[in-house]
Amino acid sequence: MAFPTPLVAKSPLPVLTLCGTSGQSIAGDTIMSTTEDLELLKAAIAVAMADGELRRSEKGVIEGLALRAGVGRTSFEAMVEAAARGDSIADNILISSKDRAHSALELLVAQARIDGQISSKEREVLVRIATSLKITGDEFQQLYEAGIRRADRLRRDRKT
Repeated sequence: MAFPTPLVAKSPLPVLTLCGTSGQSIAGDTIMSTTEDLELLKAAIAVAMADGELRRSEKGVIEGLALRAGVGRTSFEAMVEAAARGDSIADNILISSKDRAHSALELLVAQARIDGQISSKEREVLVRIATSLKITGDEFQQLYEAGIRRADRLRRDRKT
């Protein structure tokens, strides 16, 4: 299926700094496939919509991921609407390797924190995604802390 309208990200954040360039994860050394980029996008939308509010900074991140995954505007908007309705678009996320799963979860935590806080609903979605990715509790905590540091560093750098 072709998507006629390309998505143009107008992000208030340095999305490529947070997400990496095309074919590159946030860790900078793990190549993600287009399918994994789409899985990551679905998870990021679910996290962003978990608290029922899509903030400008969160929208910039997910628009950047959609652009990277090659998702058109109509499909992107349908995914956001599904998440807003409460559809579980992030259940059973499939990432092929542990390293890629770790990179994806760290990005999701950073995306959740980019507005300065992580709501309890966002954290619940992050835990469900971590479970789907078979990430242990200890690994989750390490990745959670790393994602918070990444987001806080980006927010601090934006202010300088």
